[in-house]
Amino acid sequence: MTILHLYVILISSNDISGGIMENLIKILTDPISNRIIQQIRKNQKMTVSEILAVTPDIPRATVYRRIERMTSAGVIEIVETHKVRGQAEHTYSVKNIYITAKDSGENGMEIMTASFVQMFHLCSEYFKSENADVERDKLFILNYAIRLSDHDFSEMIKEVFAVVDRYQNKTIPEEAKTRNLYLMSLPAGGDINEP
Repeated sequence: MTILHLYVILISSNDISGGIMENLIKILTDPISNRIIQQIRKNQKMTVSEILAVTPDIPRATVYRRIERMTSAGVIEIVETHKVRGQAEHTYSVKNIYITAKDSGENGMEIMTASFVQMFHLCSEYFKSENADVERDKLFILNYAIRLSDHDFSEMIKEVFAVVDRYQNKTIPEEAKTRNLYLMSLPAGGDINEP
């Protein structure tokens, strides 16, 4: 199954404290949570039943636990509740699409560090394998320094998300492989951004 993980949850530092930060880091570095987040983001809102329908390989109890953890951490929120056979069925939406750590660089740095540690771990495990083949597995890293207005940059990111969504909606062939795709935007240093 091809799953493209995009770390696009950016949360204001005003919403983060103590144990919530630890939970947030666990969520951002957990592939199952990220699959659920991406499905909800792609569909704008989903019930647990709808999530289970598109992620049949994830056990029901695991989905419920992840949903509870993500709701507590403020990553997703309940946007609707309906009665289904006498039970409350919640509909969830991703609370924030972009990360902003306005008041404290420390929280943002913790999130980024956790993400880098997870990437390092995945790379380390990959290269330890006797079966590692960078060309076959299409392992690569790209760095583009691109100069755009805020509007054009936002439009470009929307297009990137649309491409990922288009491929996530494809029928998954038997030979498909899971791959992690990380997207990060970081201002250039030095005098590059000066007029």
